Amino acid sequence: DSYAYTLARIRWDVFGTLTFRSVPSPKKAYGRAWALMRQAAELVQRPYSQLLIALRAELGEMTGRFHFHFLLGGTHTRNAITLAHQLEHRWFGLFGQGAISKCRPYDRSRAGVAYVTKCLSPGNWGANAYELKKFNLADTVTLSRSVFRVIRDLDRMGEDATARTCEKPGCR
Repeated sequence: DSYAYTLARIRWDVFGTLTFRSVPSPKKAYGRAWALMRQAAELVQRPYSQLLIALRAELGEMTGRFHFHFLLGGTHTRNAITLAHQLEHRWFGLFGQGAISKCRPYDRSRAGVAYVTKCLSPGNWGANAYELKKFNLADTVTLSRSVFRVIRDLDRMGEDATARTCEKPGCR
């Protein structure tokens, strides 16, 4: 999938899952997730607008529990392990008992991008198809504006590199 490939080109720092004890409205749930991302900006002392964020909502396969998966980049952190633990602590601090988060440093070998984008094909919706469609969750990965900026820059650099390479004699 070209969408997953495009996101895989980005240098992500943290992969995480954010769960809720009870399902808030989608609007409130997204508000809580974005609040954590603002906390992340504060933790790494970077402008929020420069963080790279990919966020996807889903209902758990086993329990039906509403949760988010996210990718976070652009932090310029020197220690992603510490940042992951800080994000877990902040999530609990913001929303208390039942607000569970699992965060870890992003590992390119574990296909985190594919996991976050797995919902983009209706064949992957399974038994939750009705619920996911009802909340418009199954076909959505929400990206921060900065992700689009980085993708445009990567594409531009790729085009520039291709143009320079093909300017050599004998290139077709």
